[in-house]
Amino acid sequence: MTIFSNAMLGPDGPTWPGRPCAVADRTSDLLMNLADLGVCRRRSVAWTQSTGRLILDIVADPGRKSTVLAIVTAVMVVGLWACSEPSPEPLIEQLHSIRSDVREKAAAKLVLYGESVVDRLIEEGHSDYIRVRFEVARLLGRIKDPRGAPTLIRLLEDDSFNVAQYAAWGLGELRAPDAVPALLLHLETPSKGFRAQIITALGRCYDDTIHADLRDTLVAVVNMRLQDPTPKVRIAALQSARRLGYVGMSPALIRLSRDPSAEVRHVAVQALGQAGAGLVPRSPGPLQGQDRTNVVEALKAALDEPYQSIRTKAVRSIEQIGAPEVTASLRRLLSEGTEEDQREARRVLEGLGASQ
Repeated sequence: MTIFSNAMLGPDGPTWPGRPCAVADRTSDLLMNLADLGVCRRRSVAWTQSTGRLILDIVADPGRKSTVLAIVTAVMVVGLWACSEPSPEPLIEQLHSIRSDVREKAAAKLVLYGESVVDRLIEEGHSDYIRVRFEVARLLGRIKDPRGAPTLIRLLEDDSFNVAQYAAWGLGELRAPDAVPALLLHLETPSKGFRAQIITALGRCYDDTIHADLRDTLVAVVNMRLQDPTPKVRIAALQSARRLGYVGMSPALIRLSRDPSAEVRHVAVQALGQAGAGLVPRSPGPLQGQDRTNVVEALKAALDEPYQSIRTKAVRSIEQIGAPEVTASLRRLLSEGTEEDQREARRVLEGLGASQ
């Protein structure tokens, strides 16, 4: 260890001529040099400085008999700890594997590298292999670094719908406002999964401060997709409708509360409560007049749902709106319903002051 080549061992430990107890400074310099030489993939000034202070404390303690050995050990341990993160390149190479389990394990490890691998993933986004582009789209969405947005926008045009679908999903995860115009170009895709992710991403990427001129267009697009023939697209549209405040969508929500798909009905009944009470961002406020009456009637009908989860959602939506006109139906549920029905109905009736 050349760090001690000029040291003089005094009664209080090693010093350099003219610089008593300078071991900490020299140690910090050594650790920083390791980073500069590329031994460590990351540099942290904080840990080098704190290590120097720790070693300074050791040197200043005359009770220590093996100060030099302690310092050498500290340098080696901290240096090994700081340099322990391996290069991501072998994992990047594994993304090319034809075995999906190998790619998935590599991707799970690459996520831990975070933003430091984004540039390499962007490069791999131009790969000739669909499987690599697929993993890149997924990873960029999971890491959520804004630098990945242009690559994900480009991958919306990928020949593989699987890649394009995950590109749309990734843009939604990034909440990338620049992606909205590109997403609008793919509304008519024949892929159900891709179409659902496009609709979801539109809601997540929309930003009033950037897309004010597109708001009416987006509301119309989402409203139209509430009628999509594919249930998962209708659910995606309901989720995006929430982010747009359900503006002008009450009739569509009521219709979906009677949808053939139980999953759609579940989300729609929840949406009725949110829309009726005006509890979502960009909402104009609680519904009034006939719109409110129609929503309450739809929720009252949902109390007769065969599925417990939907009945529970209906009761809670009624609670959100505060609808005393449904008292009779809630009392019936209290007397004839399941244990969960009774518990939910009792709570709401108490809240409405109609428990007796």
